[in-house]
Amino acid sequence: MSMLQVNRSIRVREVPTGPRRWFGSRPDVGDYGWTGRVWRRWSGRRWASPVSSLQRELLLGEATPATWPMVPPDRLVRGLALAVERQVSLYGADVVYDGPHGVVVAYRRRVSHVLHFVMTLLTGGLWAFVWLGVALSAREERRRLEIDAWGHVWAVPLRSR
Repeated sequence: MSMLQVNRSIRVREVPTGPRRWFGSRPDVGDYGWTGRVWRRWSGRRWASPVSSLQRELLLGEATPATWPMVPPDRLVRGLALAVERQVSLYGADVVYDGPHGVVVAYRRRVSHVLHFVMTLLTGGLWAFVWLGVALSAREERRRLEIDAWGHVWAVPLRSR
């Protein structure tokens, strides 16, 4: 793992409940929000829970992130490495890039070849064109796993390829 740069800035927002309406400005990526039960972080698309955490109990308390104790840098590097290992071993992620702000992992979107084969047999070969299109357009979803100063690992969605 390379030397990790950790973002220590904090912006706290209230997580909206009910219809998705924004009053005022939309949250920025990395803003924290209290749902009434747990702390979440804005990923750019939605309020997300951490992928992994060295101090999960902090996310369940009402204390604001500004009051949370910070984790030493060597434990942060180790915590991120463990989270990446878990994503690779349990979810089949591939490590694409290990950079100063986190690790980029890619998740392949699997194609069910057995299902497409059965459909091709049932349709007399017509489904083969659909199967070919799906197999050629199989994409991957990329996320950057980054760790904050309190030991929470967050998955930030990146553009899919």
